[in-house]
Amino acid sequence: MSRLAVSIERWVRGAVLAALVAVGLYGATPAEAQQGATLTPTAGWQWGGTLEYYDPFYGVGGDVHIEAAETYGGTISVPVRPGYAAEISYWLQNSKVVGRPDRNPSFDLFDMTTHWIQIAGIRDLGYGESKITPYLCGGFGTAVFDPGDSEQYGKFNTQWRFSMHAGGGLRVDMNEKISLRLQSRLLLPTRWMSGGVWFGSGGSGLSINGAVVPQGDALVGLSIKLGS
Repeated sequence: MSRLAVSIERWVRGAVLAALVAVGLYGATPAEAQQGATLTPTAGWQWGGTLEYYDPFYGVGGDVHIEAAETYGGTISVPVRPGYAAEISYWLQNSKVVGRPDRNPSFDLFDMTTHWIQIAGIRDLGYGESKITPYLCGGFGTAVFDPGDSEQYGKFNTQWRFSMHAGGGLRVDMNEKISLRLQSRLLLPTRWMSGGVWFGSGGSGLSINGAVVPQGDALVGLSIKLGS
């Protein structure tokens, strides 16, 4: 197992423990505890973000863009009280980072895998007899940007960044055990990676500084209740 995979596994274990402790401190009643957890495998599409740059030495600018791509992951939700739940989510995106200088053609910088680990709270906007429940969600965690081994345009190291998200969706009950989940979120990793990039036949340079790079996603999931 790679060092990155081991680190992510340890982080997930710690996040699960923190979520369970938070649920315990918040105080689920026996009725809610009997409902058990809900497991939701998900698939979706994630787009953004773009980081602008300007190199005053060469007088050139442009941006670095993460291409939109599909995502895969899963969520474990635990009921806290009627209309509220705590959950932990993990998903990954295999994408590509593209350099788009103002005075030169766009070019591929490197392939990048992004791992997202988030702890969140869910607030139903209506619950009871209705089979369709709108909800709001929000939370925090980490985003792991893994550029792999490419060094064509310089060395880019794996970056762990604090991240937040907020969004909402719909939960559609299919039966007592299974429901369809539709969701969209705004994703906010607080800082991105830094490094040097060279391009052009004659050679030129630019600097990429860390910054907030807003992203977004839309997903569909199939929720399965694990309790009796």
